[in-house]
Amino acid sequence: MKTIKQYNQLDKSVQRGVALGNFDGIHIGHQKLITTLIEKCRANGLESCVYTFGNHPLAVITGREAPPQITNINMKKKILDSLGVELLYLEEFNKNLMVLSPEDFVKNILVDRLNCRIVVVGFDYNFGYKAQGNVELLKKMGQKHGFEVYEIHPVTIDNKKVGSSTIREYIKNGDIEDANVFLGRPYSIYSKVVHGKGRGHKLGYPTANILIESSHLVPKEGVYATFIKINNSIYKGATCVGTNPTFGANSISIETFIINFNEDIYDQYIELQFIKRLRDQIKFNNVDDLIKQMNQDANNANIYLQL
Repeated sequence: MKTIKQYNQLDKSVQRGVALGNFDGIHIGHQKLITTLIEKCRANGLESCVYTFGNHPLAVITGREAPPQITNINMKKKILDSLGVELLYLEEFNKNLMVLSPEDFVKNILVDRLNCRIVVVGFDYNFGYKAQGNVELLKKMGQKHGFEVYEIHPVTIDNKKVGSSTIREYIKNGDIEDANVFLGRPYSIYSKVVHGKGRGHKLGYPTANILIESSHLVPKEGVYATFIKINNSIYKGATCVGTNPTFGANSISIETFIINFNEDIYDQYIELQFIKRLRDQIKFNNVDDLIKQMNQDANNANIYLQL
């Protein structure tokens, strides 16, 4: 998959099918949309393109720091590439785009820049200044400019609409298994391994400490059974999300004990896949009790991940 950030990197002679949206999480609803895009593009000899923003629009609109996302840019690229998207256009959302009318967005970006022949959107897609454009307007503009619009209806599970807001709450509450059903895959954080305090190594359980960025949505504090993807290999692990209260720490960290693994992976990027929340965070009276629990956590994770 090719990724671009500026319109002058586009070959304007190429005809495209374009998926529009924020795609936070790329959940099973988003996947249905992107699968439709790819199928329609292949049937019509078009390049499949996802058009989204490289920065969060709310940060520009409100002037505040962007909220954490289910999938930050790095994770989003990995997932879209795995789905078969050919081109990812990461536009920078700025004040010029913010005031662009729906009609100008269609003419200037979809038609003139992207040379689109097909557009695929969700049922609730809005665009243009103050989100004044909707799917019906997009379909009318498609008739005017010569592109066809495919509207993807909501996906539901047990009569509950799959949406990024619901998934975000699941993750914040530690309901990882529910989040994973809606995502259609494990909730994952893709980040760099950094040096920590070295406590795990001293206790006999060396851990990989994951760099937490502002864009990462951190699950509820506790211990999780996780899979860890390092290069092309998958390992089992027990991951602690929390503040290490036994040692009086107060800043959130993500530390993973990787079962049957002892290689040096500092400064490498790994993918941490959350599978099940095993327990709450606990403050232990002494280090011996902590070590016993760490041993139990590793055993529980190992057993659960074999199911």
